[in-house]
Amino acid sequence: MNQPAFSDDSEPSLFDTHHAPGTIGADAGLRGRIEAALADLGRAREECFGYAAYGAVVAGLKRDFAIPSYVPWTDIWNWPADRADEILNYLHGRHAETLGRPAQRRSA
Repeated sequence: MNQPAFSDDSEPSLFDTHHAPGTIGADAGLRGRIEAALADLGRAREECFGYAAYGAVVAGLKRDFAIPSYVPWTDIWNWPADRADEILNYLHGRHAETLGRPAQRRSA
């Protein structure tokens, strides 16, 4: 079963689990900010590069944070909450980088 990569909905889902205190996942505010930043980046990249951009965003996040390919990106919810700023800075930087690029048309 696949888990949605992005969600603008803050309601608990089938895939929500309890996270240890002090982790990103245990702090709804941090988790929401990261999910929103991921969604914003995905939308911006989709406008530039097409529908496959969301997958590329997740793949880049996993690559740049050394998350193994067999581990879902949501493993970050188990990371210490003090790493949230690092993730947010990364996502905001990627978003700014995306906005700075000229829009590219995909070949139809």
